[in-house]
Amino acid sequence: MPSVIKLKSGQCETVFDLDGLLYLVEQHMGDEARRLLEDFTAPEDDAAEYIDSLEKENKRLRDHHHEVMEDLRAQSETIARLIQKPEIDRSALSTVAGIIGRTTWREINVG
Repeated sequence: MPSVIKLKSGQCETVFDLDGLLYLVEQHMGDEARRLLEDFTAPEDDAAEYIDSLEKENKRLRDHHHEVMEDLRAQSETIARLIQKPEIDRSALSTVAGIIGRTTWREINVG
């Protein structure tokens, strides 16, 4: 969201983002002040590493979730095929239900 800043000179400037503020600081206070402000607003190395690790973990979890959902879909398709047959193979149906039960238990309790 843009902000209007009134300078000591009485001039009003609209700042849309950090780059705009840095530009104003450089114009009115010099390059050293701009670099100092950039240093103050730069993310900490630890923070950047932490964010990177969170992003990697999030991707791993998304990939895992996608894999589990594909497995569950395949098992549900197997159930659909089994119940369409004239005679239900209770043993095969029980096996598939067991697989689904183990998969969901593992996701709920182990993660």
